[in-house]
Amino acid sequence: MTVSYRQDFYNVICTAIDHAKVVGKRCVVSEVKAIESIDPLDFYHTAAKQYRGERFFWESQSTGFALVGAGVAVSATAEGDNDTLVRDILKQLRNTATVTGISGIEGTGPLLFGGHTFDSTKQSSKEWASFGCCYFFLPTFLVTKQEGQYYLTRTVVCEPGDHADELMRQIQQSEDTIFRNVKMTHWEKQPWNPLLEQKDQDLDEWTHTVDDAIQIMEERAIKKIVLARTRKMIFQNELSSDELIRSLREQQENTCVFCLEKESAAFLGATPERLIKKSGRRIYSACLAGSVSRAKTDEEDSRLGEWLLNDRKNRMEHQYVVSAVRDSLTDLCEQLTIPNQPVLMKNKNIQHLYTSVEGLCAESASVFDFVKRLHPTPALGGLPRKAAMDWIREHERLNRGFYASPIGWCDAQENGEFDVGIRSALINGRNVLLYAGCGLLKDSIPKQEYEETAIKFKPMLNALTRRNS
Repeated sequence: MTVSYRQDFYNVICTAIDHAKVVGKRCVVSEVKAIESIDPLDFYHTAAKQYRGERFFWESQSTGFALVGAGVAVSATAEGDNDTLVRDILKQLRNTATVTGISGIEGTGPLLFGGHTFDSTKQSSKEWASFGCCYFFLPTFLVTKQEGQYYLTRTVVCEPGDHADELMRQIQQSEDTIFRNVKMTHWEKQPWNPLLEQKDQDLDEWTHTVDDAIQIMEERAIKKIVLARTRKMIFQNELSSDELIRSLREQQENTCVFCLEKESAAFLGATPERLIKKSGRRIYSACLAGSVSRAKTDEEDSRLGEWLLNDRKNRMEHQYVVSAVRDSLTDLCEQLTIPNQPVLMKNKNIQHLYTSVEGLCAESASVFDFVKRLHPTPALGGLPRKAAMDWIREHERLNRGFYASPIGWCDAQENGEFDVGIRSALINGRNVLLYAGCGLLKDSIPKQEYEETAIKFKPMLNALTRRNS
């Protein structure tokens, strides 16, 4: 990747077009500049007029870090080996991209955002068809909020035979339109959107599947299986990802609110679970397993938290995740720090056992090395991984798609973050699929696990129905 400090955007585009003619391949040019503060969601909302179906949103509620992308400069959708696909795109960017303007800011410049399916051996189901097994894209416009400062990356793809004047005119016109409208953003009060139909997995069917899982765990050396279910909902009017993101960021503190659009579909949620974050050589992960509901009073809430911290089943489930994460990361890290005891993570509707993970990785390690090594953790798949995944593949009555999978971003320096796509839903027009899962052990009680998944529906359910409970 070439970094230009002196040439302006137009001149770099001219040079890139000339280079594209010589090599016979497209070249990517990105410019990074500081901008005035704006609400990232206002930018996302305004960009819909030009780029609906070509946007993403990512905001850490705890740190304030945010990324919003609009327009597809480069994209890739694939079936099969998603890891190879993304690595190849990054390699091409590093070899062919030119970046001008501000440098050295994490989350700026050529950046890929996307995710892949929970189980890459499964073909995409009808509802996930537009995403494929893997979907990442490099946005035309990227707004980054980092440590209270705001940056805009605009990206142009230069093909042999392109004209710099026309490329410059197009991107400048689009930028002017978006930012002129951002300043005039007004969120109108949305009319009530009645829920017409709702269908959960049948409790008897669920009980039978849980019993099958318990039996196989008793017969074989399987310690844990994670089982998921869906809730199907149909509303009277088409749903807006903008409004749902707005509700999630208001309601779900200490989560990462995300949304990935593809054509008419959008996968979004408010996940509390980080899979991996890489900043230079520093890495951060988290172990999140074991949960109980929140209570209406502080006293009752504290009692439930104390119960969770001391419950054998939940502590065992959590320890499985901690041990697996430690084993997965040891070979990739020169240093690794993992506390001996979990603490409580309290979100709006649910509280979890949580253990932080920090480390110093080897120079050669890629963020995708960590993703490949960690996914799926025992919190999302089970333990041992292969045996649990084989059972899920055969018995779970749904295609998870991107649910419970790594979703996130990576820049050209391979800084990046991938979180686990839980507390999430897939929306398409008036149709919604809510997803939730639970960890099964040998002593699991089917009805209790069913109730736990119902609690995990609440973050998205409240956003959909505009409740605040």
